[in-house]
Amino acid sequence: MPERDSRCFVQVRSQPSLGVETTTGATWVGVDQQVGHGSADALFELTAEQYVGELVWDSVEPGFVGECWSGKHDDLRLFDPRGGSWYPEQWVPARSRMFPPKVDGEIWHHVDALGEPLDSERATVSRALAGGTEDMAVDAGRVTSIRFMLNGDGAYPRPAGLIAGLGAGASRAQVAAVLGAPVGADSDVHVLEGDRVRLGYDAVGLTEVLLERPAAQPWPDGPMRLVLEMLGEPEGGCAWTRGVELLGEVRRRWAVSSGFPRRLLELHSGAEVQVQDAQVLSVRLRPSPASDVVLRATATPHVRRPHWPGTREETRRGFGAPLATTGRMELRRFGACDLLTEYSSAEADAAVTELTAVPVGVSVSHRIHRWRSGEFTMFLDALGRDEQHPLVLAVGRLDGVDLTFSAGRLARVEVGGTGSHAERFAAFVDGTPARPTRKELPFGVPTYVGEHDDLRDFEQGWIHVHARDGVHVTTIAVSLEPPEDIDVHLWLPHRDR
Repeated sequence: MPERDSRCFVQVRSQPSLGVETTTGATWVGVDQQVGHGSADALFELTAEQYVGELVWDSVEPGFVGECWSGKHDDLRLFDPRGGSWYPEQWVPARSRMFPPKVDGEIWHHVDALGEPLDSERATVSRALAGGTEDMAVDAGRVTSIRFMLNGDGAYPRPAGLIAGLGAGASRAQVAAVLGAPVGADSDVHVLEGDRVRLGYDAVGLTEVLLERPAAQPWPDGPMRLVLEMLGEPEGGCAWTRGVELLGEVRRRWAVSSGFPRRLLELHSGAEVQVQDAQVLSVRLRPSPASDVVLRATATPHVRRPHWPGTREETRRGFGAPLATTGRMELRRFGACDLLTEYSSAEADAAVTELTAVPVGVSVSHRIHRWRSGEFTMFLDALGRDEQHPLVLAVGRLDGVDLTFSAGRLARVEVGGTGSHAERFAAFVDGTPARPTRKELPFGVPTYVGEHDDLRDFEQGWIHVHARDGVHVTTIAVSLEPPEDIDVHLWLPHRDR
């Protein structure tokens, strides 16, 4: 067995890819390389000056990158994607921020460590970047603040890379140009997303950076509280039930692809919910007709849309002043939940176009791909979960569904064998007829095929379609493991079209 690569590559910026290898402190830049029919970044070492210059001014010369691409700096190559993996063995990507960041630099990995358990991955990455120079305060097992010195013994290893554009000795005027005005006229505290950056100075200039997480705002009353309570909770649980009573039942349940377990759920009110690992990641509300996205469904007669703030002023009256604001977006934090409000413009009377609730530290994309929708996503998500899990119980309440458990966990879901064939087949993948043939199941070609069976490999399990007569679907089973007693072979285009 090959020896594990102990190096850890932490991406600080994604466009272009830039970061730190934490075991040595080496800084690097990603250079696109051809890999088969695709491409991925090879990582080349930068000098400290190149790294900081790229963070602040995008100043790595195209000539240097071109020379790396053509093989003239192979001595600086830290990772090659042509070695069997597109990413290093230990790879920490930069998180795409939900709230537009005002600064660049390593600071964001430290911000993400706030509020996390001391032994969490994010806190570990923060300590690795700081190389032991951090002063991390902990309360009840979670990180509450992190202090960095920028000069002297115990200084942060890359002081000019912590907050791009601000190194040791920076003046208050330089700080204000990067971080914006402090929260008070005589204060050295600045806002970064919903957190605080408390700065220390000496006679020369900036010497110290202290990250703190302020107390969260109290939870709002009314319907927004029910939305926030859904975050991080299991699909089908109590908080979920209260939320869908407010927002309407699930109308469509989209998969991103067969290889990614994120789901997009469209509710009858027009709200969108993203779930992964059977937990709610985000809730998106679009209360204004000024939104540039057309709702896919209007409210059904039994679903009354709750009233959401329609303007910036109504939002501030209902939810209080924002912790941070930039252009068309405002950020508020309630407990462990962030609420991002987007407006039609930066004007004071702008209309609300979107309200997005996410757990603190979580990012989602609203441009999530809609590949296929249907109950198959629900069945895949329930696999491997305890028989009392809310999602498993919800699957079990469907007519015509047969469940198989192993060691108390859901191992297999079958439809078509116990009644309600037409209803379950039509709901399995949207667009499927009530009495489908194998070719009418809108998944594309199977992974394996036989005279009576199709078998498809998904990230969370397997989908087995059986046709007793070889044409019309008899049963569909979703399982953790592939069935062992079927005669199938790998689908090949020249043979199985």
